[in-house]
Amino acid sequence: MNIINEFDNPIYIKALDRTKNIDDQLKKTRIHCLTNECSILGKKKDILIHLRSGPGKNLINSFFKYTTNKCDYCGIKKDNSNQLDRAHCNKVGCDRSSLMEKTINDYYIDETTPIKIKDVLRKFILYHKEIPLYILCKKCHREYDKK
Repeated sequence: MNIINEFDNPIYIKALDRTKNIDDQLKKTRIHCLTNECSILGKKKDILIHLRSGPGKNLINSFFKYTTNKCDYCGIKKDNSNQLDRAHCNKVGCDRSSLMEKTINDYYIDETTPIKIKDVLRKFILYHKEIPLYILCKKCHREYDKK
């Protein structure tokens, strides 16, 4: 299944297309977590755990809209029994956790210095440039994540 990570694979090219207009989308966004002035502080590990799960996952789902009703890999159509997921590329450093950790490292100073959540999340989105975002059914997503 990792054949979809090859640069010339049509699935890779299609998935890469989903992350190409990030700058324009960020300029126009009204997503609250990307516009509010809230800050966070604490241990780097705790910030990572908090942001990569709920806020990071939800942001990917709301920011990267998809316009397909079928799995990129197997072609099964979305319906009541087949859900589609956004799947990060499984290459090293491209997963949600790695991208979030990289972003936090850009802003983190120490446990007592707050960082704006919107700054972290905006840069997190920017780090998705040039990284494919696949739309996979649950079965294919689980298989893909196994590497």
